[in-house]
Formats: sequence, structure tokens, C-alpha cells
Amino acid sequence: MGREDDQLTRVAFGVAVASDAARADAVRRLGADTALHAEWLLGLAANGAAPDAVLRRVFTVDPLPDARYWLPHHRLSPAAARAAVGHPDPGVRKLLAENPRLPPDVLAALAEDPDPKVQRTAVITAWEHDLELPPEATVRLATSPDARLRFLATGLRSLPEEVLLPLAEDPDPRVRAAAIDSWSWPRLRPEVRAAALADPDARVRKAVVRATHVDAPLPTTVEDFRAETDERRRRDAASGAPVDAALAAFLVTHEDDALRHGAARNPHVPATLALALACDPDPSVRLAVSLRADVTEEQRAAIDYTVPAGRHPVPDWVAERFGDPDALREIAASCHVLLRRGVTCAPQLPADVTARLAVDDDYFVRLMLCENDHAPHALLLEMFADWDGLSWGTLAYRRGFARPGLARFADDPNHRLRYAALFDPRAAPELVERLSHDTSDMVGRHAAADPRLPRPRLVELLGAQAEGVARAAARNPALPVELMHHLLDVAGVER
Repeated sequence: MGREDDQLTRVAFGVAVASDAARADAVRRLGADTALHAEWLLGLAANGAAPDAVLRRVFTVDPLPDARYWLPHHRLSPAAARAAVGHPDPGVRKLLAENPRLPPDVLAALAEDPDPKVQRTAVITAWEHDLELPPEATVRLATSPDARLRFLATGLRSLPEEVLLPLAEDPDPRVRAAAIDSWSWPRLRPEVRAAALADPDARVRKAVVRATHVDAPLPTTVEDFRAETDERRRRDAASGAPVDAALAAFLVTHEDDALRHGAARNPHVPATLALALACDPDPSVRLAVSLRADVTEEQRAAIDYTVPAGRHPVPDWVAERFGDPDALREIAASCHVLLRRGVTCAPQLPADVTARLAVDDDYFVRLMLCENDHAPHALLLEMFADWDGLSWGTLAYRRGFARPGLARFADDPNHRLRYAALFDPRAAPELVERLSHDTSDMVGRHAAADPRLPRPRLVELLGAQAEGVARAAARNPALPVELMHHLLDVAGVER
């Protein structure tokens, strides 16, 4: 360890000027502080600058602290993920295999782990999240002696066609059933289809029924609608089928609220008929009418609708106009708050539309605009300071949030704004150090992980007892590599 880092280590142990004996005693005390060791390990595991040698040491620790709480969920650096694959405990590797954010090569390695539970978990993760495994790995899974792995392999999108189709003849009926769908069925040899039709296992025969099922057209006339016995198809017809004039009139006067609601949404029902539902006793029906594309703003404003609490889907016709700047301008000026909220979801917004929505009277229009990459800085800062939703902290990582000038909030009474000061790319190291002493734990932790934090203060925080501070300091990418190793030495992790 260099002379500077040796002195910094003394600072970390609270013995910047002390005898070697005193320092050794401090090191022994820290060596006994297993809670602090766990914080270092967790911080180093998340440190994007930690080299492979450090990460390999971290992921030899058994048991790995609190692994079930972070390993399946956090986005690990590629180096950390690859180091974790080598952990000696298959239970830890199984937790890792549950993480859908792993690099493809790491997930592929876990899909061929020697432990069957790890292997199956990795394949389930790839299946559930539609993640691609290397074709050669899927082939090995599809030809495994383990029927459960062959079953799971049928759902992998990188499985070659010439390997999937033979699974329809697999000895295990679950595998045969999983290999039969509307894509594979016409590609199977005639004798395989005949065997599936007569298969003794009901799961295979049901798979054939699903694979060969063709939905009949939805009813579009009153006669066909009355003859339809499937309630789901009746509702689908009411809300989206190209109904004729007689069926449209029948639906808007129907006693079933769900059918009237469908008619109110159906673009094939003429606006003149749909507007008859503007005074419907069911509030959801009135709301559906108010959201139609063919209703004028005057007609919309005259409807007595109520917007229920919670998030609402973007109307289809609004989403279809996301690529039309003039249409977006028109919708953004609507009197209907749900239409204005819907516009905020457009991936590309004209600057004038963004500016208009940023000062909208509706709080949730402004909030939803913050989820857009084009949200203005001032709005992001406003919502970051005051919004109490669970994901408020993610606003600081939006494209328009970090910018020069945020350091002016370093002394603000609102701890969130003091936190925001650390997102100023021009914030001086002295300011970062000052905020590392902040009364807010959140601000202090963020400052401890800031690479601009002066090194003596960074190393000092490695011995901090406040919750999460030592972990944040160990996560700091400016931490010298030799100090990373020294932390592991003190924690008793072998080199």
C-alpha cells in the first residue's frame, strides 16, 4: 500500500496520528465488527470500479450477506455478475439466476450450472422474461436427460426449429404438449400430428385443440349477436367489432352496463348514437363517451364524467397519433385531462407541446410528463422536491435532471433538494464533503458514494456506524483498489 493510502487507512480507523500499536488495536476492533464487514462487502459488490480480483474475493464469502434481498434484483456490473457465477454456494447462484438483468453470457453460464436447481432457475428466468440464450445452450437443454429442462427449453426463443419440432415426439407428455402450438403444428410431419390427435395424455390433446383453434368472426348483426352464447365474445363485439347500424342501436340501449360501455368505446358505433350515452346512469359509460376520437371538444366538455383515481390506459386513437406533431398539439389542448395525460406518453413530443404540458393544471399530467425523456429540468426538480410516490427517487436519473446550478440547493431546508445538489456536475469536492456530514441519512449516503468526495473523508466514512454510510463509501468508484483489498483483509476474506 502506498504512503498516501496508508495514511488514509489510519484516518479510516480513527487513528490518523497514533502509534502503530494503537492502529493495530483499531484494526483488531474493526476486524471484530462483522456488521461493518457486511456493509463493505455489499458496497464492493455494487462498486462499478471494483476490478475482477476484488470481486472474485467478494463472491467467495459464504454466507454472502443479505443475498436474497439484493442479488436477484440489483443490476450488477458485468464483472460482478461474472464473479458471482463462481460463488461456492449453489443457493447463492440460484438467487443470482433469478435476476433478469444479468449479462447474456452470465445467464447462459447459469443455465448450464452443475446444480440442477440453479440450472432450472436460470432457464425459467430466460423463459419468463423472454431473454435470449445462445442457440448451442438451448440445444443442450432441449436434449437434456431431465424432462423438466426439455419442457422449459420449448419456451426459449433461440431454440432452433430443427430441435423444437422433434420435442413433439418426446417421451414426456408435458414436453410433447409444450412443443405443440399454432406455429409448430403445420410444420409437424403428418404422422406426428396424427399421433398427437390420438395421444393418450389429455394435455397433448388440449395443446392440439389450442394450436388448431381459429376464432370465428365476432358478430356484427343483431341476429348473430343474439345467437352468440360466449359472454366474452359478446363484450368484445360490443367494444370493437365493425357492428352494423342496427346492432349499434341495439347496444347503446342495452340493459347490460358492460355492453353499453363497450358501445361507448367502439369506433364503429356512430358518434350520434354514442352521444346518446352521454347521460348514461353508469359513470364509466359517460367517461368512455368523453374519450372518443370523434367527439368535439364542445361535446366532450358537456359530458358529466368523473375520472377515477389511479393510472388509466392511453386511448388507442391517441397512441396511434403519437407520430403526428399536429395531432399531439391538438390533443394536448383538449379539455379532457385523460387525453392530455395520454399525450405525455408519446416518445417524441414537440417542444411547444412539452412546454404546455409542463404547466398543465392537472398534477398528474405534469407527473406523467416526468416519465418522458423530454421532461424539462424545472418540472423534474419540482416533482422531485415534493412528490411522495414510491418512485420519486428515479426522477433524479432522468435525462434532464442533472445540470449545473443544482449546487445552489446545498443549504436548502428541503433535504431532497440538498440531495439534488449532488447531481450538479460542477459541484466542488468541498461541497460534496460538506454534504457528507448532512443531517439527512439519504444525503449523507449519496455523498459518501460520490467520486468527488475528498479521499480522506471517503476513507473515514468506511468506519462510519450510521446506517448504510460505510456501504455507500465502499461503493464509491474513487476508492483505491488497494484499500478495497485492505477492507477484505480486515474482514477476514482470503486473498
